[in-house]
Amino acid sequence: MPILLGLALIPMGAAPLLGQALTPDPGAWRPLAYSDLQRPAARSAIYADIWKDQIEANNDAYRARGDRRFVDANAPATEAHFVIWSAKRSVVLSILNTALGCKEKAGDRNAAVVVKLCPMRVAIYDGLQVRTMEAGQACFIEPAAGTALKPQMAGAYGAYDLAGRTLKLGLVVRHRPIDGCSFNVPLGRE
Repeated sequence: MPILLGLALIPMGAAPLLGQALTPDPGAWRPLAYSDLQRPAARSAIYADIWKDQIEANNDAYRARGDRRFVDANAPATEAHFVIWSAKRSVVLSILNTALGCKEKAGDRNAAVVVKLCPMRVAIYDGLQVRTMEAGQACFIEPAAGTALKPQMAGAYGAYDLAGRTLKLGLVVRHRPIDGCSFNVPLGRE
């Protein structure tokens, strides 16, 4: 059961939420998109805001270990997300990948990927209000060091079951689903 984190105004950098086109066929599986949260950018501001507390905790952990490489930016942090835009409200599902916040689940040398279990949050934008909820952990796919993610070899996908008001996630490596990486996140009734 998700835990309500808070109610806040949409951040200044999040204005793109207001003018987005409606998601056609929200039930269709689509690849998750990725954002690098190490350097602030307008296009990733929404996702950085969802994870602001965890990004700062990650920065603090690096500083506490004496690592000063990231004084002008955040310590390494990436996230994967998918968004459902609707006329009434929009929903963002986001998974945060940090070295200290995730645990390795599996690896596949042939696909050059590592699968990690990382924290997941759901943000529901209703007008100018946003509710952010903890949603447990989900699988995050990361390219092996020195490589890029190859969509034909591995990918993470999301969809929205409108009737069941459930976000669905899945991860596939070399055309096979990874055990324990299919998730349903119920949004509840309002």
